[in-house]
Amino acid sequence: MARSPIENYMLVPLQESYFKELYSWNTEEEHFELYTCRPVTKQKNYEEYIKVMQKSINNKSEKTYLLIDECYPDLPLGRVKVFDYNPRNHSAEFGYYFPRINRNQGLGSIMLKNFLYIVFQDTELNLNKLYATTCSNNSPSIKLLEKHGFKLDGRLREHYWIDAIKYDQCVYSILKGELI
Repeated sequence: MARSPIENYMLVPLQESYFKELYSWNTEEEHFELYTCRPVTKQKNYEEYIKVMQKSINNKSEKTYLLIDECYPDLPLGRVKVFDYNPRNHSAEFGYYFPRINRNQGLGSIMLKNFLYIVFQDTELNLNKLYATTCSNNSPSIKLLEKHGFKLDGRLREHYWIDAIKYDQCVYSILKGELI
């Protein structure tokens, strides 16, 4: 387990013991379209979900971590994932998610701080840059990224279509040397 600089919380790598809880997050979330610009598809059945998650665990260029409270280690609070790893440019995209019950409690800040500490120390990835995208109307995500030193690199105009309303996609990044 990777220890974090925030007491009582730690990020742990994705493990099979958490699959059932993570699957319930997917089946209970009513509005995934608000959290991604990628196509939203119908949730797979549990057996298919397990196969996808096991494949993710074995993929060296994707790393998923779960935020847990040391007092309740069997209950993940949130998820953060590195993907679209580019070894040539030493960069990767990442995304995060919290189920509704764990939102607006400061956990995003705890998770992101821990994640940045861990991922930039990862010698296997050897990252110089991390980037994330978010919808221009997602002010909590924008505030979280900016609070932790991410800079707005640009916008993809009208990239999100949510209920026939068009929003920009904001691209934020941070360099290893910019960590605050």
